[in-house]
Amino acid sequence: MVLVNVNIMEEKPVHDTSGVRSSTDIHLLFQKKFHENLKRSCLASYSVKLRYCPTNGILPNELVEIPKTDHLHFFNGYVQRALGYTIEDLAMENGDQGGELTLLLDGAKNFSHQKKRYEVLSKKLDRIRIWSIGPLEGLPPNIDLIHPVHPRLTKYRFYLFRNLKLEVVFVCKQLNRATEISAQKFIGFCSFDPFIVHSLRWKFYLLSSGIEKIINHWEKFFLWPTFRIQEIENFINTKLNSYFSEKS
Repeated sequence: MVLVNVNIMEEKPVHDTSGVRSSTDIHLLFQKKFHENLKRSCLASYSVKLRYCPTNGILPNELVEIPKTDHLHFFNGYVQRALGYTIEDLAMENGDQGGELTLLLDGAKNFSHQKKRYEVLSKKLDRIRIWSIGPLEGLPPNIDLIHPVHPRLTKYRFYLFRNLKLEVVFVCKQLNRATEISAQKFIGFCSFDPFIVHSLRWKFYLLSSGIEKIINHWEKFFLWPTFRIQEIENFINTKLNSYFSEKS
């Protein structure tokens, strides 16, 4: 038997709202930071909010500029990166009371220019744990690095931040094998619900064991809906002209 000593941030009841930022403040900050990060990533982008139909399964519902929390969306790599940066921004601006940041990243290619940012975060937060598909060099010594991850986890991206002021999680799955960010297609969601954050946090932390049955459980827990990407693309093409004319 192997015993692993893990430092765990003190738990607080998920219903304890003392010191928690108001929902309105959190969502306004989320929208502001997402706008800023998306503009840095690309000129214009959008997400497709999905809905469930009892007879036809998951269908596209509407094009949205900012993904709505607690709703499933289809989006490209630019939106995925902007959402990840937004979670990091929330950690940066709300890390004066410490907290923990957990990430599953796609490796060094998209992390090299973030090193200085993580040096600052590592001084503010109690704990940062990074799961990386590829190796990461030169991390501050107080950042936990888990590499390599199980091959079946490489299609996921995971960002979670929690402290006494707010709790947020963003999780998504890549639907294709594209490596260029503009061609990548994802399905996922973002939530500030403490119950969702805590549930995903503990399930994700179990994966560090590398036990195959736990990996299987994670995949079964996230039975993402299946659909033809082309159907979503067709929906987007029919909506683009009216969508951007409304924005102009």
